[in-house]
Amino acid sequence: MMPVSARRRTSALLILMAVVAVVTLPWALFSARAELSFGPHEARYQITADSRLTVDFGPLGKLLVPADEYLPLGLGLTVDIGEIPVSGVEEDEGRAGASERRSDRDPPASASSPESVGGGAVDALGGDVASYAALFSAPQAQVDEVVDGMTTEILARWALAVCIISGAAVAMAFILGPVRLAGIGRALVGKELIGIGLVTVLVLASVGTAVLTRPTPLVADPAFEGTPLAGAQVTGRLGGVIDAAFTAVKDFSDDNDAFYDQVLANLRSQWNARPMTGNWSDQGMVPPPHGADQGVSADVSTFVFGSDLHCNIGMARVVGAVARMSDADAYIDGGDVTMTGTSAENYCLDVLDDELPEKLPRMIVKGNHDSTETTSHARTQGWKVLEDSSAQMSGVTFFGGPDPRRTVFGSGPQLETDLTADQYAQNLRTEACASDFDIMVIHDPRIGAPSLRSGCATYSLSGHWHKRVGPETLGSGVRYVSSTTGGALANALTPGPLKMDAELSILRVDNRTKRPIDVQIVTVSPDKTVTIDPWRTFPRPVPLIAQPPQTEPSTGGG
Repeated sequence: MMPVSARRRTSALLILMAVVAVVTLPWALFSARAELSFGPHEARYQITADSRLTVDFGPLGKLLVPADEYLPLGLGLTVDIGEIPVSGVEEDEGRAGASERRSDRDPPASASSPESVGGGAVDALGGDVASYAALFSAPQAQVDEVVDGMTTEILARWALAVCIISGAAVAMAFILGPVRLAGIGRALVGKELIGIGLVTVLVLASVGTAVLTRPTPLVADPAFEGTPLAGAQVTGRLGGVIDAAFTAVKDFSDDNDAFYDQVLANLRSQWNARPMTGNWSDQGMVPPPHGADQGVSADVSTFVFGSDLHCNIGMARVVGAVARMSDADAYIDGGDVTMTGTSAENYCLDVLDDELPEKLPRMIVKGNHDSTETTSHARTQGWKVLEDSSAQMSGVTFFGGPDPRRTVFGSGPQLETDLTADQYAQNLRTEACASDFDIMVIHDPRIGAPSLRSGCATYSLSGHWHKRVGPETLGSGVRYVSSTTGGALANALTPGPLKMDAELSILRVDNRTKRPIDVQIVTVSPDKTVTIDPWRTFPRPVPLIAQPPQTEPSTGGG
C-alpha cells in the first residue's frame, strides 16, 4: 500500500475540521451562556429558537418582546434576571479588616456629602428607575455588551468542540492505523445513500419539531404602544404592575432625553460665540485678532477632562459633543464614572465610551465610587488606566494611581487595599519621585498633594470635591480640581436632569514643554443653560522657598 502523502493528510484534516465545525455550530449557538448585566441587574443570556426576547423575572413573570427585526433565522434570546448588586459583597467581605482602618485625614461623611447618600429603600428604588431609564434611553451600550459577550461565549464553545472532536478523530485514526482505516472505508463504500437519507431524516425531524413547538403569537400590552417595546407581552404578576413601573421609567427617560436635547442645542448655539482669547503656549503667545491674515503656529494638544460623572448618561452626551467640537486629542477621566462600582454599573462607562468619538484616545483613573472591576472593564474597552503607572497621550506623559477607597452606599468608604488614604498618598509621592512624567492625574486632590509639595509632581488634575479649585499653586507645583461633570448633588440621584451645575474642562498643553497652558470650563446648569468661560491661565510653578504655608479646604468630597 502506497503511503499517504502529507498534503493529503492535511487536506483530510481540514475537511474533517470543516465538517465538525458545521455540525457543532448549532450546539455552540444554543448552549452558550453569558453572565452580563441588564439595567441594574446581573443577568444570564442564552440564545433560543423562538424568535422573541424573553426577559424572565422569576416569580414575577416574563416580558416577551418580538425579536424578528433584531435576530435572523427565527432566533431568540432569553435573559434570566438576577439580583441587583449593591456593594460587591464578595470583595467587601474579604476586606472587612482593612475597611475599619480609615485615613485619619479623611473627614467623616456628613449629611451633605455624597457618601451619605443611599442605603434607604426609596433611594435604592429611585436608583433602579434611573438605571432602567438609562437602559431605555441608550440601549446601544447594552446591545454591544450582549453581542460581545454572547459572541465570545459562542466562539469559545465552538472552537473547543471543533478541537476536541477533531483531535479525538485524529487520535482514533492514529490508533487504528492506515490498514484498519482502509478497511472501514471499504465497508462504507456504496452506503452513501443511506447516510444521505439519515441526514435528511434528521434535518426534517429538527425542522418539524421547531414548527410544531413554535410559540403562540404574543398578545401585545397596550402600555407599550408607541415605544421601543411595542408588541411586547407581559406574563405573571409582572403584568399587574408593569403599567405603573413602565410609565415611571418612560417618563424619567423622556424627561431626561428632552432635558439633554435642549442642553446640546444650547451648547451648539454657544460654541461659536465662546471666548477665543488665551495663551497658545506657556510662553504667552496669543492668537491674532479674528480675521487677521497672518495665523499663529500653535503647537498644542487639547484634552477634555471630566470627573465625577456618577453614571449621568445625559451628561455623557455632552462630554462626547464637547470632545468632537473642540477637536480634542484625547479624553481624560478623573474617576467616579459609576456610583458604587458594581459590575452592572460597567454600563455607565460603556455609555460614555459610546458617546466619545470612536477613535479618540481615552484615559481613566479609579475614583472612590468606582472599583477595580470598573477600571478592568475600561481596559478591555481600550481605555488607558493609570494604576501607579505612566501612560502617554498625544506626546504628553501622565502619571497616576487609583483611589484606595471604595465608597458603598449605606456603609461609607471602605478600603480596597491595606493602605489608608494617607499611607497611599505617601507611597504615591515616592513613586512620583522615581518617575519621569509631565502631569499627574489622581482622583482625590489630597492624595496628590504630597507629590506636589515635595516637587515630585509639577502639575496635577483631580476631581472628587464636586467643587472647582484653581488652577492654583500648591507647594512647588500647580493643581487643577474639576467640579462634578455629572452634576452630582448630595442627597439626590445623579442620573436624570441636573440638580446642580455640571462642569467639563478643556485643557491645552504646550507640546514643546509639555506644560499645561490654560483651561476653559463648560458649565451646564439645571435650567439647561450652557456657559463657556474665558480661558484661565495655569500659573507657573513656584519654588518651595517662596511658598507660604497652605492648608486644605474642609470639604467632604465625593
